[in-house]
Amino acid sequence: MNEDTVNKLAQALLDQTVWSELEYYVVVILLALILASLVAFFKTLYSEKAKFSAIESSLNTIKVQTELTASVTEKIRTDLEFQSWNKKEISQIRRSKLEQYMLLVMGLTDSFHKEEEVRFFNQSHEYDDQVWNKAQLIQNLYFPGLDDEHNELRKSIAKYKTWLAEGLSEIGANRQKGISNTQVSEVHMEEYTDILTNINNAVLVIQVKARIMSKELHT
Repeated sequence: MNEDTVNKLAQALLDQTVWSELEYYVVVILLALILASLVAFFKTLYSEKAKFSAIESSLNTIKVQTELTASVTEKIRTDLEFQSWNKKEISQIRRSKLEQYMLLVMGLTDSFHKEEEVRFFNQSHEYDDQVWNKAQLIQNLYFPGLDDEHNELRKSIAKYKTWLAEGLSEIGANRQKGISNTQVSEVHMEEYTDILTNINNAVLVIQVKARIMSKELHT
């Protein structure tokens, strides 16, 4: 084989553009392997990204829930503290009002006695003519639990007010007759002791109930 022939064969090999069937399949297989590897790589990559995204989302959710829980817990704690303070404040107010109420009802007979002496016998006593009204106001506003006991006291005081009005009418009638230095009759005054006794008895019942209420307010 001379030099020209060798050159022709070499040139023919270099110029060959068509692969053999074996070469074609080898190349296809290699490309398929490369493509499969790339697909697996990106699939794994996306899967890991999805996992990271899921983890990040879960962490964010946990963070939000934790912040919300902390906020709700703090609000509940604040509300409980306020309720506790408010309950104590209300108890203190009611204890104070209960003391005021009891001082008023316990002073009723003394006030009424002075009123009777001033109105019937022209004595110069000073007394609080609003003591009963003050007691009624406190009871109505703060102690509905004393309604029954207070109502019994109200009945006794209504009898006193009626008795007082009748005595004043008697005095007025005597003055119209021209009687000087007129005073209420002894017959009318005989009812006075029983009237005060009824008031005192009603107050004693209230004292018993108030003592129970006071213990409850201090617990």
